[in-house]
Amino acid sequence: MTDDSTSMQGKVCIITGAASGMGRIAARELAKQGATIIMNDRELDDGHEARADIMKTSGNEKIEFVGCDMGDFGEVRSFAEHVLSNYARIDVLINNAGLTDPAYKVNKDGIEQHMAIMHLGHYLLVQLLLDRLKESTPARIIQISSDAHKAGPGIDFDDINCEKTWKGKRYSNSGAFQAYHRAKLAMVYATYELAEKLAESGVTINAVSPGYFVNTNIFRHMRGIMKLGVKLARPFLTDPERAALTYIFLASSPEVEGVTGKYWEHCKEKETSPLAHDKNLQQKTLEFTEQVIRGTR
Repeated sequence: MTDDSTSMQGKVCIITGAASGMGRIAARELAKQGATIIMNDRELDDGHEARADIMKTSGNEKIEFVGCDMGDFGEVRSFAEHVLSNYARIDVLINNAGLTDPAYKVNKDGIEQHMAIMHLGHYLLVQLLLDRLKESTPARIIQISSDAHKAGPGIDFDDINCEKTWKGKRYSNSGAFQAYHRAKLAMVYATYELAEKLAESGVTINAVSPGYFVNTNIFRHMRGIMKLGVKLARPFLTDPERAALTYIFLASSPEVEGVTGKYWEHCKEKETSPLAHDKNLQQKTLEFTEQVIRGTR
């Protein structure tokens, strides 16, 4: 990772889900480069500990942690309002918060939690911050998707909450992976849609695959045989420090200035699934997204 302590001086970076894992690593490394960092997470104790640790290790005191559950759209709006009231610019927005949870849960608006947190909450945050991003150009949005977007049949708009996937069970590892697949695919659709919409605006948006099965706590909710499998596989999982390099590269490198609408893994462009290029499904996802967001105002 870069040792440049000034390349992000004067830049303001927002990272969601930054209390642990790759979000925390990216916050630390961008702080070392001099950026002002705004971290959010629903894990409050871990978030405050992460902020203190990053301030210590980076020597940068321009670090803020704000509690926010990205699956609670009211909290997303409050977080955006806080940012807009306290920061005159936004240079980088990293939409990182995510989970894999076999428990079937919906948020306050009745939306299944994987889709609510990873796609809808982040899409809403982008919309709320978009004018400030445009005022701060060149600005960058980074969507943390996954190659899991390729690992399923796509979004079932007749079962948008994955009730058929869980089959009435309280817990389902397969249900969680299917919901994760759908949410990460929705993030790719949003990346393509927003890249077209923001063309010539000075705001770029790119999606990231961190790599296969990154060794973070995202699997902490797994149960039964899947939990045992993750435990046994940990020595072979992708190093989160390596995975986070793409976050840092897309946030800070002059090499990607003006590059938009691409999908990246380990700092190289990569192709998304054929399903991700289906314009009809992209439009249906956008219509669903806007309908949900309008209904929660």
